[in-house]
Amino acid sequence: MTCPSDTTRAENMQRRQLPCPPAATTKPRNKWHTKSRTGCQACKARKVKCDEYRPSCRNCTKRGVKCDFLLLDQGPSTPPVPSPASLELELLHNWTVATSATFAVDPQVRDVWRVLVPQVGFSTRYILDGLLALSALHMARHDQARRDMLLDQATQYQVASLNEALPLMSTVTSQNCSNLFLFGALTLYTYLASPKSEDDMLVVGNGGIPQWLFLIRGIAALIVGREEVIWSSASSLIFRSTTEGNDFWETHEPPDHEPLDELQAVICRRTAADQPRQDILVAALQDLKRSYTFLTVKTFGDDHVVRGFYNWLSKVSDEFLKLLRDGDNEALCVFAFFTVLLRSIEKFWWIEGWAIHLIRRIYYLLDEEYRLLILWPIQELGWVPERRL
Repeated sequence: MTCPSDTTRAENMQRRQLPCPPAATTKPRNKWHTKSRTGCQACKARKVKCDEYRPSCRNCTKRGVKCDFLLLDQGPSTPPVPSPASLELELLHNWTVATSATFAVDPQVRDVWRVLVPQVGFSTRYILDGLLALSALHMARHDQARRDMLLDQATQYQVASLNEALPLMSTVTSQNCSNLFLFGALTLYTYLASPKSEDDMLVVGNGGIPQWLFLIRGIAALIVGREEVIWSSASSLIFRSTTEGNDFWETHEPPDHEPLDELQAVICRRTAADQPRQDILVAALQDLKRSYTFLTVKTFGDDHVVRGFYNWLSKVSDEFLKLLRDGDNEALCVFAFFTVLLRSIEKFWWIEGWAIHLIRRIYYLLDEEYRLLILWPIQELGWVPERRL
């Protein structure tokens, strides 16, 4: 008989002789990579882990250095404001590659805007400021993050341009007339491209004729006696390219236009007792008929339609503008038909939105009995009057 202690001892000895079972071979688990990949630049330079604590990581706080998270946390909604010099370079670049191509269809005229206008601007600051104002307005349409800043800069450039150029208008010489001619064109486009106020009527304001309209109407006065100087300058190509259309505008007998003819008949009937006012209204209507011809004559392109738009603004009488400013119903009806001409050139960004803006303004200024007289332009624009309580 074997005692329990001897049995246990024997079993233990047998176990020692048996080979041990192989240990389980498990692949070590990879640890999660906790290295920061978006840490601040100071920690990356020191090759230490950044805790990415905001607004300043703790490593930078301990070392008393400025953490670049303070700059990054400004976010895209408040981009850094460029220096005046760098902004001018950016605006000049935008003018060259984009804005300069948006004022005409004719390739030669586009080259004038792209090449000649900046060259003139380098020696004439009020031309450069006018160019920069337009470029800033153009960029503001597509850069929403910096829109307010760009609009503010555009205003500053335009004010600077006006302050320098306006005093020269009273002392026009053969040396500055072509530059002032170009200044008038820049001022027109800048005004049209600027944000509109709710009560903006384009050609009239609280103080009478708006400054921009006064300037372009003064271009005709600049030309008188200096035709050779102005028309020999390269910048005159802006208007010389449509000289044929201008001559046609001045000399042709406009064809019948049923909606305009109907409006003229009503105006003549309602103003029969006021012949001077009737003459003013009919003259504005006849000039508008001339501009309308460019919409139907296929030999004239978009640049000529713009010329028709410009011609009406420069030819319409001060007396007609005074009637508009005073809210004369018949004058407002004539102006409503002008919006159809505006709509036809809204492929150019600087005129976009004016047609609907003006027809809405005119509609609510008119006495209700006159609103039926402008149904045709309303339908042409596709505008639907809002119901007002």
